[in-house]
Amino acid sequence: APPTALPTSTASSTEGGDPSSRGKVIAWHPDIVRHRGLGPLLRVLNDEQLLSILSFVDGPTLAGGVATSSRFMYVAGHHEELWRDLVLRRWGESGFTVPSPNGDLTRGEEKKDVASTSRGDGGTSKKQNSGCWKDIYAYNHHQTTKQKPKLPPKRHVPIPVDGIYSDTFFRSFLCRSFALQPSWLATHTVPSLHRDKVTTELFLKEYEERNMPLLIKGASKGWPALQGSREWNTDYLLNVTEGKTFRATSGAAPLPAQFTLADYVNYCASSTEEAPLYLFDRTFATKCPQLLADFDAGLKESCGWWSRGNAEAGHDLFSVLGERGRPDYQWLIIGPKRSGSCFHIDPNCTHAWNAPIIGRKRWIFYPPGVTPPGVFPSPSGDDVCMPISIGEWFLTFWDAHVERRADPDVSRRPLECTACPGDVLFVPHGWWHMVLNIGDEDDGVGEADDRGVSVALTRNYVSASNLSDVLRFLDTRVSQISGCRDREDAVTPEELGREFRKALLSVEKDTVNEEGVDGEEKKCDETQDSPDKRKWAGLVKKCEKRAKEGWGCDAWADLSPAHSNCRANAACENESSGTNEQRKTGSSILARAKQPSSTTEDVAANVSGSVGAASSSSFGGFSFSFL
Repeated sequence: APPTALPTSTASSTEGGDPSSRGKVIAWHPDIVRHRGLGPLLRVLNDEQLLSILSFVDGPTLAGGVATSSRFMYVAGHHEELWRDLVLRRWGESGFTVPSPNGDLTRGEEKKDVASTSRGDGGTSKKQNSGCWKDIYAYNHHQTTKQKPKLPPKRHVPIPVDGIYSDTFFRSFLCRSFALQPSWLATHTVPSLHRDKVTTELFLKEYEERNMPLLIKGASKGWPALQGSREWNTDYLLNVTEGKTFRATSGAAPLPAQFTLADYVNYCASSTEEAPLYLFDRTFATKCPQLLADFDAGLKESCGWWSRGNAEAGHDLFSVLGERGRPDYQWLIIGPKRSGSCFHIDPNCTHAWNAPIIGRKRWIFYPPGVTPPGVFPSPSGDDVCMPISIGEWFLTFWDAHVERRADPDVSRRPLECTACPGDVLFVPHGWWHMVLNIGDEDDGVGEADDRGVSVALTRNYVSASNLSDVLRFLDTRVSQISGCRDREDAVTPEELGREFRKALLSVEKDTVNEEGVDGEEKKCDETQDSPDKRKWAGLVKKCEKRAKEGWGCDAWADLSPAHSNCRANAACENESSGTNEQRKTGSSILARAKQPSSTTEDVAANVSGSVGAASSSSFGGFSFSFL
């Protein structure tokens, strides 16, 4: 509570404010750092508006002018997202260098005394390499400036600033500094079988046709990527990918970025963002064929039902369009620990498998037609409103998720699991899912190393079990078709359904998947009328009939215009009631932090010290030493 008698202070500070008030005695203001630091013209803006204005400022002005004008502007001028956007707009597509987090900005050599320790690191790492994007900007600006400065840029060393009361800055900090709670990792409800117990018939009948997730333990242990001289570790990957660049994106970033793997590893080691850039590269197999060789043959041997050459299962049907014509289907996924993917449904109605190679992955699934808490899709599915980061979802909606575990209807309950290197997870089509990257030993107890990377492989595919839904999706959800819009050689979304049907009927069943192996499309003789061809044509005809009848998965629904309006109103009501309930129960992370019964120490304890050191004063605020 505020003190009973507000103290007074003399407005003699030269940091912002009204010059005419200097020397006068004024009433003490609870937000005096902001009040003085912004002055009478800017203090009327909220912090989001202020950051929006600062996004138009160039790097030298932001660092040398804005951030040096006052304590509050120092905090605002070092907001990570501002520097990230400056780097991406200037060097995102052309590529940029990320200096070593413990090295000199001019040479990249390691120096143990450079990295600073943050007071607000939540106990998650001993060293907090602060100012990642500002350092990246300074390094690349120095390298590209024609007139070199007399002195090379120095790595940013943060200055602790107390007395800041900003939901905007605190929310971002809290959501990227959260500590894993043991309860988040304790539940394992996804069906799990060891590879020795899984046959093609069992997998297809009990899991793929039933559209049920399955964690296959030990399925990838024999892959070269997980053993022997070709085992994937940082040194091996850096050697194999030398000179190649990979695409990384973030839902919070305005543009994608091109990284060499060496630069991306440095980025992961120093990232302090709420929603870091996630390397999600679709062309890795073409750029680095060795990476494909490190798992493709092993996949065929251990999980033959997923092999691109497996005709028995009628698998990977988009391969009939050829490597160039088909939508994107395989990705190399790399990200910092505690990064991952927010809730989504996989594209184009496809199934998928996912294999972690380095680091574990925590998965949360919601069945088709059951929307996760905090996720609000439009009736058509074209747009989805949800938290911007994984940390925000865990901190805000975890209690609601726990309640969903006890849903009286068992079929609507969420499923959870932790996939480890050596496991392969089947992700059926239409299921909402979230993925959180965690370390090999990160159980949420004690100190854990957040530095380093998580590496995984994934493929999306079409098979006989989801073909009817895929065909219906291609006909009725053209605006949602992905993986082919930015590639000139791919079939366009408008033509994808027709061309897919045409290609399906032009090949025999036992050659459907072989095209993806050698890059040559194997078409059958049109004059040949073999039993296999008739059987395959019958399967396609059967799936066409099902597609016309309706959806086989509850994740999608066709709405009439009147019904669409009704559903839209219902969605708005549900969203409104959810917001009211959130406001009622105080489930918002900021509401929790500001509850009268919660002291600064309580909040800090809840997030394992991520808030930082608080001042002894009731209005001491939080220490933003992470800047």
